Amino acid sequence: MKPNFIIGGTSAGGTSFLTAGIINHPEIYLPKEMRPEPHYFYKSWEYEKPFSYYEDKYFKDVKGQKAIGERSSSYMFGENVAERMYKHLPDIKLIFMLRNPIERAFANYRYTVLEGLEELSFEEVLEREPERIKAQQGIWAEIQPHNYTGRGFYYEQLNKFMQYYPKEKMLILKSDAFGKNPVEDFKRVFRFLGVDENYKVEVPPSFTSLSVKDNALQVKLRAYFQDRFDLFIETIRMKEDASIHIQNEQDKKHYELMKSNLLDRKEAMPESCRTYLQGVFKNDIEKLKSIVDFPVDDWK
Repeated sequence: MKPNFIIGGTSAGGTSFLTAGIINHPEIYLPKEMRPEPHYFYKSWEYEKPFSYYEDKYFKDVKGQKAIGERSSSYMFGENVAERMYKHLPDIKLIFMLRNPIERAFANYRYTVLEGLEELSFEEVLEREPERIKAQQGIWAEIQPHNYTGRGFYYEQLNKFMQYYPKEKMLILKSDAFGKNPVEDFKRVFRFLGVDENYKVEVPPSFTSLSVKDNALQVKLRAYFQDRFDLFIETIRMKEDASIHIQNEQDKKHYELMKSNLLDRKEAMPESCRTYLQGVFKNDIEKLKSIVDFPVDDWK
């Protein structure tokens, strides 16, 4: 069993909201385990595994659904993804969520900080981005966790897919507007996937990242919790009881530190960074107008 649609990005662009809205549709199959995302066509060490591995790991539980898919928000950014995907899935439908690239870059940064992978301020990461990208080695050179602007050049990225897939096979959505009219917005997705568009969607909650007070402390907490780190982050985000996951007094101490280090609100982007990013994305946004059916002049 293999997919007939993929939600391919963009990262920090609203794909979690979209996925949460469609996952319970009786005619749609998506893997119930969403973290980590498959990234099969993006990560070279995953793609080295046979395609049958990908099919079995993510789609073995399909029970006759019409629309079978997965979400990997990295696909749009990946250099070789479109070519790899077309080799195995030439008839697939693709969904992309595009968010204001300026806001997306900041959201990407905030998420990386939350994940305990970034100590620098947003001003510093933008200033040092070229040197940090160049310095990345091994798997990090491929994942590029500190490439905050690179994922926002949508025109360049979509053109790679358009070399292989016709435009009618692609649904390009404006993340900033999606969900403001949820009934019609989700109906459009269901029509594209060829499933019952009258399914009533339970509008999912916001997936905005928590804000971090002390970046360096978050890095230390990740080092302590390691594989359990995301589990504890999620219990805080969902306001759940974490006691069943706490194994000893050290766990309890570090969990309390984590809770005190997080704020349930979005911090504002520094205006100097916004001005800089407006210049970075200006040309790509202008070219994007030729391939999307929504306005982007408000991306400032």
